[in-house]
Amino acid sequence: MSVLYNPHNESLYTREQLHQLPVPAPLGRFHKPIPFGDFADAVAYRCEAFGLEVVSDEYAVSHNGSRFFGVLEINVPDVASPDWSLQIGVRGSHDQSLPRGLTLGSRVLVCSNLCFHGELGTFHTRQTTHVEERLPDLISRAVEKVPSVAQRNLERFDAYRKTPLTRRDGDATLVELLRRGALSAPQLARARLEWDEPSFEAHAEDGLTAWRLFNACTQALKPTGESVNHELVRQRSLGVSRCLDELVAL
Repeated sequence: MSVLYNPHNESLYTREQLHQLPVPAPLGRFHKPIPFGDFADAVAYRCEAFGLEVVSDEYAVSHNGSRFFGVLEINVPDVASPDWSLQIGVRGSHDQSLPRGLTLGSRVLVCSNLCFHGELGTFHTRQTTHVEERLPDLISRAVEKVPSVAQRNLERFDAYRKTPLTRRDGDATLVELLRRGALSAPQLARARLEWDEPSFEAHAEDGLTAWRLFNACTQALKPTGESVNHELVRQRSLGVSRCLDELVAL
């Protein structure tokens, strides 16, 4: 099941298709755009070099080919769960609107909800003449964090499951997420409905817990329109994770 949203099945790309996209002309004498396909390849190759299996990957391109976002599903030795899989989000742009970066995320398998939990690396290095010499080391330093951060994710979800909440606790947290900008007003309404009556039985089987609230929020973050801003979804899901980590005192 796809984790990147594409209402008409026409906006997603494979890594091979990324290589077929045209690379724009430099914006100035020292600007050197790095092809999206090359960046995605570098991340995948570095993962494999560190013993991480890339199970699958998919990418979305927007703004007339100037921005991209992708998700790589990663298998980390000794870090596995029947409930969720590990994801690495990648992003970047040719128009200098987004830095190249990697984010750690997870996908809850029963509902394919995607959520990001923290930055692995945000590469603010300018795409100048020697950027190709700097990126490999930056990507390596980001990818080598994955096993330790993945272990932390196991601890995070275990804490979510073991933290009981009252209905009032959940309602108050949802309002706090709205205040922080992690949920919009329509998303708050959707999350409240999911908190009260989850769409998936697995989210309700432990009663009122932080895990149930987490899944209510990620269900609400799923885009419902004809287009989607993947960067905004990423930012909001990071906000959800940070708030719930505070809630369970992680």
